[in-house]
Amino acid sequence: MSCHKDKNTEDKNTVKQLTAADAGSTASVTMGQSISLILGNPGDGGYQFNNPQYKSSVLTLQSHTHQNGTNNIGDFGKDIWTFTAKGSGTTTLEVTASRGSGETLSLFSNQITVK
Repeated sequence: MSCHKDKNTEDKNTVKQLTAADAGSTASVTMGQSISLILGNPGDGGYQFNNPQYKSSVLTLQSHTHQNGTNNIGDFGKDIWTFTAKGSGTTTLEVTASRGSGETLSLFSNQITVK
């Protein structure tokens, strides 16, 4: 006898991890699946993250945490956002950072498709 795993159950238990290297691409997830976005903190240039932009009918933000960096110059650690795919459709997940002078950087933009 062969062992058969239900693909939909397996997908929902798997966290889709995205980093800056995934910017500009497309990610597909199933309803209920989690997405983890990990980005280096841009604090060394005086920037602070803005709230991520996405369609709230497609994704729900579950958490946003910061992990401290090393004591190396310029290492401000990393930030991790965890989202849950809550509705079928497509959204652009975009993260920007701004600083006091009004400058804004686009740090991550990716198309997320929820099936």
